[in-house]
Amino acid sequence: MSLLILVLASGWSLSFPGSNHGFLEPRIFFQPDEDQFIYTEIADEVTMVKYGPVTFGVGLSIDTYMGTSSKESDIAFNVYGGHWNIRGFFGVDYRNLVFSLFTDHECFHNIDMADTSGQYMNNLKLGVENHLTADLHQGFLPAGAVPEYRVSAGIYRPKGATFQKGHIFDWSLHGNVNYPLLAEGDMVYGTILHSDVYFHLDGGSSSRFSSEIYGRHHWDSGDIVVFFRHHLHDTQPIRPLEGETSFGVRFQW
Repeated sequence: MSLLILVLASGWSLSFPGSNHGFLEPRIFFQPDEDQFIYTEIADEVTMVKYGPVTFGVGLSIDTYMGTSSKESDIAFNVYGGHWNIRGFFGVDYRNLVFSLFTDHECFHNIDMADTSGQYMNNLKLGVENHLTADLHQGFLPAGAVPEYRVSAGIYRPKGATFQKGHIFDWSLHGNVNYPLLAEGDMVYGTILHSDVYFHLDGGSSSRFSSEIYGRHHWDSGDIVVFFRHHLHDTQPIRPLEGETSFGVRFQW
C-alpha cells in the first residue's frame, strides 16, 4: 500500500519491462599459446523494474578460454578456464546521465580440479555513464564531440573467506571511452579505450589498459561489430595480457 501511495504521489509510473541488452564476443589472438588462443564472452543485463528515472536489474557474464596444446597445435580448453560475473544494479537517470550503484560477484573456477573455486571476489561499485546515438548520415564525429563514457569506483567488501578468496585487491577504478569517429551508410567506425586500476591490500597497485578500433553495422535487431583489440599494458595478477592483440566479432542486442 505504501508503495502504491508513493507511485501516485510522485506522478512516476511503475513498470516491469523485462528488457535486456547484451553481447556475444569471440576473439582470436595473433600469438596463441597454452594460455590463450580463443576467448569468448557472453553477457546479458535485464532491467526488471522501472520507476520513473529509477531502474533495478540483474546481469550475468561468462568467459571461456581456450589455448593451444603445449605439445601439439591442437586447441585445448584451459583447465583453469572459467570466469563468471553476477551483477545486481540500481540506477538513476538524470539529465542524460545514468548514476548506478551496483555489485559484482566475480569468480574464476578450476575445472575438473579438487578445489574448483580458484578465486572469487565481491565488490560494491558506484558509477556514472552517458549514452550516445551515432547519426549514420553525419560523417565525422557522428555522435558529437563528447564520447560515450563509463567510469566507476569499487571497494572489495565485505572481507573474509566467505566473500573473498585468492585475490589481493582492496579497491579499484574503471573507465571505458567509446568514441565514434566516422559514419558512412549503415556503418560507424570508432575506437574504444578501456582502463582498470587496482589498489592492493598491501599498498601496492596494478593496472591494465587496452585499445580497440572497430567497425559497427547497425541492424534493426542489433549491431555487428568487427574489431581489433590491443592490450597496451597489463600488470594485474589475474590473466595478464600485456602486449597481446586479438581480432574479434561482437554481436550486440
